[in-house]
Amino acid sequence: MENKDVTCTAKFTYAAGKASMPDGLNGFGFTFPVHSLKSGKSGMDSKAYDAMKAKTSGNIVFVASSSTIIPGSGRHFSVKSNGSLTIAGATKPVVLMAACVVKADGSITCTGTDKLLMSDYQIKPPTYMLGALKTGNALTIDFTMVVRK
Repeated sequence: MENKDVTCTAKFTYAAGKASMPDGLNGFGFTFPVHSLKSGKSGMDSKAYDAMKAKTSGNIVFVASSSTIIPGSGRHFSVKSNGSLTIAGATKPVVLMAACVVKADGSITCTGTDKLLMSDYQIKPPTYMLGALKTGNALTIDFTMVVRK
């Protein structure tokens, strides 16, 4: 499933005289409606929404409790964010890692991947067509975020 309807906040901080490379990250989080996830197969989407309890827990939310900038070379750095991820009304602690690069226009592009289990969020992997089509318990989440001043 894909989603492009994400609300994200990220407050990068910069040391005096070092306006081109951030040295900290405060106030990082994102949220998006479960219904904004799309697979291209509306029948499977509907099953996924039901499994993720979209009617009662309509958003997927991440809130960082702390974030660390890990310097890299040139315009590259990494971010490690400890926080909580809420899916289907269940909240679990997670650590998100992202590889970031500062672009010429000052924007920051961060990419990463994370793996989780649906069962950790009390989600039963959905099936379709009387079980003929099944999803696994393991999920891989790939993300790209562009942060602009």
